Amino acid sequence: MRNKKPLISIAQLIGKTLRNIEVIQTNKAVKDTAFDKVKEYTIYVIWNEVVGENIARHARPIDFNHGIVTVEVDSSVWITELKFMKAKLVTALNEKLAVKKIKDMLFRVK
Repeated sequence: MRNKKPLISIAQLIGKTLRNIEVIQTNKAVKDTAFDKVKEYTIYVIWNEVVGENIARHARPIDFNHGIVTVEVDSSVWITELKFMKAKLVTALNEKLAVKKIKDMLFRVK
């Protein structure tokens, strides 16, 4: 018989796992490093959900380093559009990540 528990997204599962890791870790340096790395990789999982289908068709994150997300975009027109939306995108991604790890976004054409 099928389990009747509701399905959860990968992002929710990763978030729950990260919270568990944070509670378990006692060494601050290890905790911060592990937690930060997993959070950085989570952006690739949540990108489409947060930015929406239309933007996801034209832009995707290719790097996340020191709080800066580099986004590859398929045209300079989309770069211009996304620059106007940057603050909103950063806020939405940080909310989904549940931590303010993203400080800025850089855009570049493929």
